[in-house]
Amino acid sequence: MLRGFFKFLNILALAVLLASCMASYVEPTKYWQLTFIGFAFPIVLVVNVFFLLLWILKHDAFGLISLVAIVLTWKFIQSTFAVNFNEENKETGLKLMTWNVKCFDLYNWNKNLDTREEMMRLIKKENPDVLCMQEFYSNNQLFHNIEFIRDTLGYKYFYFPPSIELTKLPKTKLQQTLWRSGVLNQKWGVATFSKYPIVDTGRIDFNNSFTNDCIYTDVDFKGKKTRLYNVHFQSIHLGYGDYATLDSLKENQKAPWVSLKNIMRKMKRAYTKRSQQANAVAEHISEFKGKQILCGDFNDVPVSYTYTTTKGSLRDAFIEKSKGFGATFANEFSIFRIDYTFFDPGIKINSYKTIRKELSDHYPVVVTFAL
Repeated sequence: MLRGFFKFLNILALAVLLASCMASYVEPTKYWQLTFIGFAFPIVLVVNVFFLLLWILKHDAFGLISLVAIVLTWKFIQSTFAVNFNEENKETGLKLMTWNVKCFDLYNWNKNLDTREEMMRLIKKENPDVLCMQEFYSNNQLFHNIEFIRDTLGYKYFYFPPSIELTKLPKTKLQQTLWRSGVLNQKWGVATFSKYPIVDTGRIDFNNSFTNDCIYTDVDFKGKKTRLYNVHFQSIHLGYGDYATLDSLKENQKAPWVSLKNIMRKMKRAYTKRSQQANAVAEHISEFKGKQILCGDFNDVPVSYTYTTTKGSLRDAFIEKSKGFGATFANEFSIFRIDYTFFDPGIKINSYKTIRKELSDHYPVVVTFAL
């Protein structure tokens, strides 16, 4: 009787596992419920591995069903947990850093200007050839980041079409004086800096969001042109109250259903917008015939429609050269990889690393390519 009950649970777990994989191919606009199951893929996988080990210990052939299901989902397992035993990492060639810099701690989440200076020191130490940043911010007072990165760090070429720019003339005389001095000239968005010439630029407009963006730059690297896409997909925009609700769940406390429903509503909206943005980027990538690299903050897990659609026929640098979960989201839920670097199959990758320094809510990722 007990064995039959466990087999029923195993079949149920297998069905959920396969459903989570379907989340990679079904648009959230059609069946948004699948996106939540895809988010839980690592947990569902662990449950199925448990059942597999159970049947092996019991010498029960029913375990073959679990084994076949796990093998069929290997592609998704690999994108979640990379396994590379003898990879050789050489940090030579075109070195790219992608990083959601969270406005360089503009709003004093950590230490404000101290955090910004430490971030700049990290960039200087890594010295990438190309620097792709999301949630980039610059003004003409203390946070004059464009000028600093260009003149002090040596990135002569850059492309930064602001998603948001304060251009409205202030009303008071004091504000107008500050405006003329440049203090209130503020810009937010996605930015790409390069030590090599940028010969062409462009922008993929997301008509469902004014804070998210995708830009591309054609970089002339020693006579070879490569297109670099820099993307920031829709985030969930959880507030302090939402995080308090999640903390309550983590501590095994009851959370108000209204609060949970609000979080789910925000997640559903974000999944829907990301799928539309991913479609736009994928279409643009498919129309370009040259070598290309895509990186940025996807705000989504590997088993998702956003990941699968945007990746297309490109290769994932993490799968090729890393190990483990490769978390890029810098918080206590640190198994989540939501920042990616994809590249053309015709390009050879030399190295991949995640720098686990909590200067932003994302870890910087550094990849080198042999172009």
